[in-house]
Amino acid sequence: MSTSPSPNKAFYRALVLVIGGLSVGILVLALLVTTSGPRVRHVAVQNQSGDEIASVGQGLTVVFDRPIEGTDFESTIEFEPEADHTVSHRQGQLSITFDQNLLSNTEYVLTIKPELEDDLGRRMEREYSHEFTTEEPSFTYLERNYGRGAVDRIIQRAPISGESQVLFGEDRIKNFARNGRYLAVIVPSRDNSDELRVFDLGTLEERSVDISPNVRVDNLRFSPTDNQLVFIPRALGADVGDPDSEAFADNNKLYRYDIDGEQLQPVDTSSDKGNVESALYSRDGQALLYKTIDGSYYLTGATRTTETTPLGIYEASGGFDRTNTKIAFQFGNDVTIYDAQAKESQELPDIGSGGSISAPTFLHNSEELLYLWDPLNEKEGTTTQVYVASADGKVEEQVVESQPPERFFDNPVISYDDRYVLVEATSEPSKFELDDYAGNRQPEDTRLILYDRFERKVINSETHGIDPVWNR
Repeated sequence: MSTSPSPNKAFYRALVLVIGGLSVGILVLALLVTTSGPRVRHVAVQNQSGDEIASVGQGLTVVFDRPIEGTDFESTIEFEPEADHTVSHRQGQLSITFDQNLLSNTEYVLTIKPELEDDLGRRMEREYSHEFTTEEPSFTYLERNYGRGAVDRIIQRAPISGESQVLFGEDRIKNFARNGRYLAVIVPSRDNSDELRVFDLGTLEERSVDISPNVRVDNLRFSPTDNQLVFIPRALGADVGDPDSEAFADNNKLYRYDIDGEQLQPVDTSSDKGNVESALYSRDGQALLYKTIDGSYYLTGATRTTETTPLGIYEASGGFDRTNTKIAFQFGNDVTIYDAQAKESQELPDIGSGGSISAPTFLHNSEELLYLWDPLNEKEGTTTQVYVASADGKVEEQVVESQPPERFFDNPVISYDDRYVLVEATSEPSKFELDDYAGNRQPEDTRLILYDRFERKVINSETHGIDPVWNR
């Protein structure tokens, strides 16, 4: 009689081999762990969209396979290109916070030197590298179309790739503001009053804000950190002098609207009387700088009631620096930098000598100021130009040329990485030849000039639009 191996014996033999293999693998892994130093498991990104990461408010978390120790974590971290950063440590993680906005559309390399140890003194075996790419910059602007039957459009544009997307359209659009999730749009009515709408960029849902009738909406500004915005109602017609009207009660007061909570309330200012001319947020969204009709500036809380601080009388302000402690003010050709923390002022006299200047704005990654200089007498070869001034008053011209030569106006707008500048330009020789949008009249032929500060050249001048804002 022939014999053959029992199926049960074959099964158990295979099982023994599998168990033996697993045991060997576990022993090898245990040996590696006990003899080698810490290893990076993965790098988590704070703000990421697809394969690219945001360049504003960014941070990284490096996760190791065990708790790590060291005396100088800062020196073990390097970036190429260089980027100012802060490193904090907690058990098996390193948290990296960038102290500046990263360059847009740029490939970065994070390198961790093999100087970290675990609690038994075992060092990393080798250097670790992680590559990431930041998003392409983009901006949003208002395109007014004056032809019969044409509609105005709010457009988002990525200038490097040339991609554009229409975000919103309406017969007439007076102005807009935006953050990452919402558009706030001012639509003029036939009776010359304004309607304030909020448009959700994700769900495409639209709602109207319940503001007083018979008012125009001015100074629309989004908080840089949350879904709140501020604006100033301006009463129209007979309501301006009628103390019993709702518009009179709200006239020239600063209001805050919380989109998430759908709450509208006045901001606590220095006076209950309506006398606010303009307002803007600090870069961290915690403070509001507002100007009254008599030219006085005040500082107050943006999210909670705080004591209002008077700052003095100035012509205009370009707002806060990156630390949210310094504010740039303009009076004529002179600039004052006020340090709200030290309560000290620094004067930069005559940086606009020979012309007039726009309100200087701090760059995002330095203490330098950006502004527009307009000559008093346009001699041959002398045109409106963009300038950057250092904190000690040293001035550098940014040679922004348009073809054909045109007049620049309003305030230049700097990208978050300080590389690109958007300037509004018109061929109209006079500031008074404007369209009929009451409350925000603009030259009909306005174009946006896009200038690369690093390459020192204009890279686009064909975009027809006004009121550009860089997207975060």
